[in-house]
Amino acid sequence: MTVKAPATRPLRSLQIGRGFAALFVVLYHLNNSVWGIAKYFPDPFSPLLSFGNAGVQFFFVLSGFIIYLVHADDTGRPRRLLSFAFKRFVRVYPTYWVVLFAVLAALLMNPALGTLGERTVSRVAASVLLIPYPQDPIVSVAWTLEHELLFYTIFSIVILNASIGKWVFVAWQAACLANTLAGSSEFPYGIIFSANNLLFSFGLAMAFLFRKWRCPAPGFVTISGALAFLAVGLHKVHAASPLTSDAYIVAFGASSAIAILGACNYERRYGLLAPRLLDTLGDASYSIYLVHLPLLSLFAKALFASGLAGLLPEGLSLILMVCVVLAAGVMFSKLIEMPLIAAFRKFTPQRAASIVDIP
Repeated sequence: MTVKAPATRPLRSLQIGRGFAALFVVLYHLNNSVWGIAKYFPDPFSPLLSFGNAGVQFFFVLSGFIIYLVHADDTGRPRRLLSFAFKRFVRVYPTYWVVLFAVLAALLMNPALGTLGERTVSRVAASVLLIPYPQDPIVSVAWTLEHELLFYTIFSIVILNASIGKWVFVAWQAACLANTLAGSSEFPYGIIFSANNLLFSFGLAMAFLFRKWRCPAPGFVTISGALAFLAVGLHKVHAASPLTSDAYIVAFGASSAIAILGACNYERRYGLLAPRLLDTLGDASYSIYLVHLPLLSLFAKALFASGLAGLLPEGLSLILMVCVVLAAGVMFSKLIEMPLIAAFRKFTPQRAASIVDIP
């Protein structure tokens, strides 16, 4: 049975998934950047949090899913390229630049916070433009945005010319697969042909199925994908002979794709009952993702300087820091991210889609 889903119909399950993925990344960095650090808590809080960075793989699949869902009808229509490019620019750069320039200002005021390499002209320029560089961007989590922008660039070619663009995309994915099988991480091939880039095609494939096919058992599919994601994480944590990092990337991506397809089909068939707080976290997930690391550093310092770290159980300290970081990310989104987007969208050629597509 062929089903045509409205291209711009908001899907709460996608936003809620974004919120959970952002939470996973926050927990991962808490476990590795506050816990497990000698000057704070010397031991990691829990090995189960050590695969929380797989939230990034979920984001990549989700990005491919939403780009196809929203822009499939733009392919082969070059007049729509300007609108697509402008929307992607507005969604990625303004909010990111606010965070980047705040971090640069902090480094200038207190050089002890960073290293000399963070202040070279070439690295600053690469960080501003989000182009591949041998080191991570100054806002370290922004490495994922380099992959997003690469995907957007390839998709732009599909908009310009569907036939040529599809072959370019297939060739890119084939090169990514070959590089993944070869296990090469040499710059710049480790970025341009990363295993992470394969996950965009997982999302595109699931969005194609979502638009064309009605899943007969969406609840089962959703749970299966979620359990597979958890099983991959447990294997990564506990396996005596763990897989390669690229194998885990692909496995997390595949299970994420199954869960996303099932959840969207379930919502389309039955609707979705969930607290609105989850939508709020999803809406703010990009801000949470960008600001959580510097905020964790600040709040960890405050926790120890105030003496609370010695008074509170570690579990309560972790919950407190998670809540504070999430609340601060939501406030940043409402006060900075959303007003910036609204201001820039006044100049967009067409009204932006209601579903956003990056972490």
